Amino acid sequence: MKTIGILAFVNKNDGGVYQYTQSLIDALAKDESNKYIIFVDTFSGNINSYNLEVRKVNTSRPAAPTRIFRAIQLLLLIRISFLEKVERSFYDDIDLFMCPRVIMYTQFFTIKPFILTLHDLQEYYFPEFFTWQERIIRFVTTRFLARKANRIICESNYVKNDIKKFLKIKDEKIIVLPAPPPADFMNIQISEEQKINVLQKYNLPDKYIFYPAAFWPHKNHIKLIEAFKLVITKNSDLYMVLSGSKQRNLSNVIKKIKELGLGKKILLLGYVDYEDLPYLYASSKMLVMPSLFESISIPIFEAFALKVPVCSSNILALPEQIGDAGLLFDPRDEKDIAEKINILLNDDSLQQELSMNGYGKIGKYSHLDYKTNLLSLINNNQ
Repeated sequence: MKTIGILAFVNKNDGGVYQYTQSLIDALAKDESNKYIIFVDTFSGNINSYNLEVRKVNTSRPAAPTRIFRAIQLLLLIRISFLEKVERSFYDDIDLFMCPRVIMYTQFFTIKPFILTLHDLQEYYFPEFFTWQERIIRFVTTRFLARKANRIICESNYVKNDIKKFLKIKDEKIIVLPAPPPADFMNIQISEEQKINVLQKYNLPDKYIFYPAAFWPHKNHIKLIEAFKLVITKNSDLYMVLSGSKQRNLSNVIKKIKELGLGKKILLLGYVDYEDLPYLYASSKMLVMPSLFESISIPIFEAFALKVPVCSSNILALPEQIGDAGLLFDPRDEKDIAEKINILLNDDSLQQELSMNGYGKIGKYSHLDYKTNLLSLINNNQ
């Protein structure tokens, strides 16, 4: 039996990474062949519901000399730990860490083997979405972790090819392993009474399209809003509902909504309670996913699980993920986005076909299979 540490340094505002981490824990919590310990910096979500040991660690910013020394280690690809004995004992019993996001803390400074999940290398495609400091940090951190990880998990062949191309990592070190949505999302039974309660809670309209995404530039809210302006010329009773944490592009989104006079047609919900999210999907006409960059989209899997039609970008790994279960558009062309939304809105048989194709597709994913694949990595890790 191995003792596996799961680095759950995430919170609900982290969007897809939070959901990915939750799916990882959902799967591994069912395994009795190893011992699992969850490491957190803050207690959030349902972390205590898994009946696993939880250890809270301090990830506060270190003093300047320590930061400089660590930066030198990163640049020179040197892995040395200088933790005090008491602090080091917090990790002595760990055989392997599962790291579901790029973060330096434990796998660097405690010198333990780790399996890293690398979700994307967006900075190579859209450097303009990052400050120069962010680009440098992402480069040195990702390069270091990719080199030092025992194995790397990614969620699509597209990202695997990026890791090989940009980070020069050998093919055999990279495993493509998509995660299903969190178990509570996969297994939910929609209650009509609760659906009404959620509609009233958020004061939702009868007919709306839905896009849940944090307000980062690559999520492409601006182009979607421009497309929505065209859509409602033919569907005047339609609304759009946007949910997601407040990030750096929110002010531009609000400005665009005002500029196009759509203040009464677009609802900005901010972050919504995760238990309410399935009902926001289920009450919508479709999920629209206009993102400019996605390694894999958890909202698309969530829509599939709830039999909600999907209208999505045709970029990167999304066509691979969607297959015949969605209608695709060019995310840089507001006219194409609007055209595809209108087609799906006005074709009931197409809605039914896509929703059933998506439901069938997500049915092939299970936390049992996911657990089996993760255990294969863990137990064969060298």
